[in-house]
Amino acid sequence: MDVPFKGQAKEPPYLPGGVGPEEAANPDIQSVCDAVKPDFLKRSAVNATKFKAVKYKSQTVAGYNYFIKVWLGGTQYCHLRIYKPLPHTGGKPRLDSYQMGKTEHDAITHF
Repeated sequence: MDVPFKGQAKEPPYLPGGVGPEEAANPDIQSVCDAVKPDFLKRSAVNATKFKAVKYKSQTVAGYNYFIKVWLGGTQYCHLRIYKPLPHTGGKPRLDSYQMGKTEHDAITHF
């Protein structure tokens, strides 16, 4: 029987550049969402009563891609793909794409 050594991951590691596991959103992820909210509302023409990041996955590239499940109020959810440049560039998060018509139970996938 293989016994993991202290600090060894319980799940197989994902490949560099691959998308990481789904995690609960935190204040940093919410701030990334808040940065692109005006662009999302304009592009989607959604009248959201809420805009709360619920869960996310991340991908390290030349910066970070975030795939975020956002609660829009009621039973409405969407998935956002946001690119956040590396800090030294001084760039701001950018909404690259979004998917509407999602539910609380829809898995977050790469898109």
